[in-house]
Amino acid sequence: MIYGTSLSQPLPHSGGTSHAQNSRTPALRLTEHHAALSEQVVLAALRRGQHVQLPPTAVDLGGVWAMTFSPDGLLLATGHGAKAVQLWDTVEQRRAGPALFGHTERVLSVAFSPDGRLLATGSEDGTARLWDVDSRTLITESLDSAGVVDSLLFAPDGNSLYIKGRTIRRWDITDPRQPRKAEKHFANNLSSAPVLSTDGLLITGHVGGIAQLWEAQEQTRIDAPLRGHASDVTALALAPSGDVLAAGSDDVQLWDVRTRQMIHEPLACSGDMVTEMAFSRDGRTLVAISGDRISEDPEEPDFSFNIWETTTWTKLPSPHIGHSGHVTASAFSPDSRLFATGGIDGQLRIRTLPTAMSGERPVP
Repeated sequence: MIYGTSLSQPLPHSGGTSHAQNSRTPALRLTEHHAALSEQVVLAALRRGQHVQLPPTAVDLGGVWAMTFSPDGLLLATGHGAKAVQLWDTVEQRRAGPALFGHTERVLSVAFSPDGRLLATGSEDGTARLWDVDSRTLITESLDSAGVVDSLLFAPDGNSLYIKGRTIRRWDITDPRQPRKAEKHFANNLSSAPVLSTDGLLITGHVGGIAQLWEAQEQTRIDAPLRGHASDVTALALAPSGDVLAAGSDDVQLWDVRTRQMIHEPLACSGDMVTEMAFSRDGRTLVAISGDRISEDPEEPDFSFNIWETTTWTKLPSPHIGHSGHVTASAFSPDSRLFATGGIDGQLRIRTLPTAMSGERPVP
């Protein structure tokens, strides 16, 4: 494992000269060689799917309970048990300013607006909050919810925010300083975070193995629900094209969103239950994290990666999960190259998955 490594910083070298030195002199060529070598070592580790530890860790913030990359991938936002939100510089691998405080309970959800200017955060305190990313300040009063806010989704145009508690409520944030909530809640018996397509199709996961399609803006059901799992739907992922839905429970089922038909045999997963799932932004990779999310013993659950390439749905060798106990958050970077995870151990892991490196055999 590689800890505290920055690809942008060359290795330091000792010694010097008292006169101007040509850029191709032996001393500088030696320095360049060492810098190039260090990059090769780190990149080789990333190609094997080994994680890079973000220094410092978030142990002091009470575990990592939510995470998301900004639209440009340069920031990673994380939610924590210490009622805090932290922004991280993805490239420099360090905290991007002090933590943001405003919630009165654990922060369970974070989401950037499509233009990256706003950050929405949700908490066990039953509220969502909107922050200005540049100034790191709250821009409105808290948005109330029916229950714990464990999921947030911005509409593709950035004018609506969907807040999931016991139900889902849409807020009109055309003017984010004066948000307006829709008249009604919608969707009940929710058992997973919803997903939203670029054309406004919202899909929710429910107890009893049901996934339901909705017209998000109007908050109306579309057709009959998709029924496949015997157990509750615990995770959903929608392909960037919007035509394939992955529904997770004790396995992963794949649905054609247009025909409402299952398109493949269920994908088997290690671990008891799928807890986190996402498609890469290029649609080439599906990742599911599975483990025992019910156990109260933080040392007992054995969480693991399940990775498939989406052309043939072939399962690929997976890297070590790198966490002690529950894995509680994950996110793909916008360029599909980085996959970040967070856990109750307070560790942030950021890695290039083996499948992202074409032409090389992944090493577990």
